[in-house]
Amino acid sequence: MNAIRKKLAITAIVAAAVLILTPAMGLTQSEAEGRSGVVIDFGYWETVWVPIDFGEGMDGYQALDKACELKGYQLVYEDAEHTVVYSIKEQSSLQGKKWGMYLLDGGDWELCEDPASVKLGKGDIVSWARASGPDDVMPATDQSGFTYYSYAEGGFSLRTGEKLRVVSLAPSVTETICAVGGLDYIVGTDLYSNYPSGVTKNKSDGKIKNVGGYSDPNYEWIVKLGPDVVFCEGGTGEHVAMADKLRKSGIDCVVTYDVTDIEVLYDNIWIVASAMGLSENANHVIQTFRGTLDAVSGVIGYQAPVRTFIALSADPSPWTSGSKTFASDIISRVSGNNVFDSQSSSWFMVSKEQIHAKQPQVMIILHGKEIKSQKEYEDFLDRIDAVWKETPAYRNGNVYIFSGKAADLLSRPGPRLCQAAELLGKALHPDQFEYRDPLDTIPKYLGNDYMDYLTYQRGM
Repeated sequence: MNAIRKKLAITAIVAAAVLILTPAMGLTQSEAEGRSGVVIDFGYWETVWVPIDFGEGMDGYQALDKACELKGYQLVYEDAEHTVVYSIKEQSSLQGKKWGMYLLDGGDWELCEDPASVKLGKGDIVSWARASGPDDVMPATDQSGFTYYSYAEGGFSLRTGEKLRVVSLAPSVTETICAVGGLDYIVGTDLYSNYPSGVTKNKSDGKIKNVGGYSDPNYEWIVKLGPDVVFCEGGTGEHVAMADKLRKSGIDCVVTYDVTDIEVLYDNIWIVASAMGLSENANHVIQTFRGTLDAVSGVIGYQAPVRTFIALSADPSPWTSGSKTFASDIISRVSGNNVFDSQSSSWFMVSKEQIHAKQPQVMIILHGKEIKSQKEYEDFLDRIDAVWKETPAYRNGNVYIFSGKAADLLSRPGPRLCQAAELLGKALHPDQFEYRDPLDTIPKYLGNDYMDYLTYQRGM
């Protein structure tokens, strides 16, 4: 995460230089005007955004006082001079995580040593955070270096005052938008967005239009829909380029971070919700996700990591997950060890000989066509490469197929990764779940009915 935010700082500096040299390159109205306010970051992904008009100027302490007054939070200082914050809303500083004020510097946060010396005005955003340092604070900008608080309030555009109109260019982002209460604002998505069911229903009813494929969004189709905000996935180069093109046309965009681990996903959930003026919904989604992971981890307990191989297809040389990928992170959180975690820091193709050399104990194979019966599962296994069969996973009957809708769980870095975590946990450590409940098992093939096998989801 630190590396990502360092990259963000460099991106923001470059963006600032470009804007100085060529001011006509497309800065949107809301970005130019900006919105002022205070972010109160309690840590552990509990964050509050408080829009404030700083008027003729407030210092950092006055801004915090005003924010707490507006939210009804008790603010306690350690000293009589009111220069050291002890607690906000009865949440005090912790060892290694102290309350402090952070200022935006080139798109990144910097700790402010003297909040009394700061004079805040129009367009300024500050964060009072209980954090170990700048890298521990909720990002102030999206992956492309743009702030995201100036687009909407409560689902209404701050530019037009009308109900928000949003477009999503990726299935994972569409799912995030819907998770934080944004389904009714979606007017366009990529071709492959199909979850939740409200998305497919609105598509069939004509309320949501397709704006192209995942890797080839159509600029003209997007513009025709007249969106207030377009959400793009930062891990896809075509989306980053499209965001730049749309911004030059006066359309606001949000570029989510490339999800390398679950913490980045939490940041994205906050960013997406805040861009729609629904930031209060983000905390619930994040805490629910974390609660599910805690519940699943609690069932598994302290177990030896299981050597796990995940394949995006049954091709003899398939794409797989390396380190710094959301799939590898999920595997590790359910006491698994991604066998290719040390080989690459991204998704990559792997040969069947490499798979054999790693001798995985469990194989997870994603397959787009749903497998519906034991016979279809056995026929599928018969067709996999002979070299794959010379592994403990195959010999011991630990090959799991995530097919149909279940395959989406491990290919989309969105809120349903907590569901993937539970199913993976049951594949890697079935005895731990059966000990709690002898009926809490999963078949070796999961399809469109995968939700029937979920037990520990906390309100998702």
